[in-house]
Amino acid sequence: MEAQVVTIAQPFHSAYEKCIAITDHLRSEMAGDKTHSDIEASLETDGRELLRWLVQDHVDHQGSGRVGDAVCGADGVVRSHKRDDMATGYTRVFGAVRVARTG
Repeated sequence: MEAQVVTIAQPFHSAYEKCIAITDHLRSEMAGDKTHSDIEASLETDGRELLRWLVQDHVDHQGSGRVGDAVCGADGVVRSHKRDDMATGYTRVFGAVRVARTG
C-alpha cells in the first residue's frame, strides 16, 4: 500500500511530508545495496532537514509577530511607523529558518 499525498492546511504538514519522504527513501534503500554507513549518512542529512522543517513550521504558526500601535524608545520618542510583510531569517542548529514579522 502506497502513501497518498493529501494537502491539508494544518500545522506541521510540511514536516510530516518530509518524514514520509524519508521513510519512503529508506524503504527503497532496503532493497538496494546501500551500506549501513551510507544509510546513516543519508539519515543524518535528511533528519536534520526534517528537524529544520519542524522549527520552520513552528515559527510559521506563531503568527506574524504583530506589534502595538506605537512604542516609546529609551530616548522618550514615540514611534508609530510600522513596516508590513517583513521577512527575516536566521540560522538555527538545524539550518536556516525564515521569519515573517510586522514591525
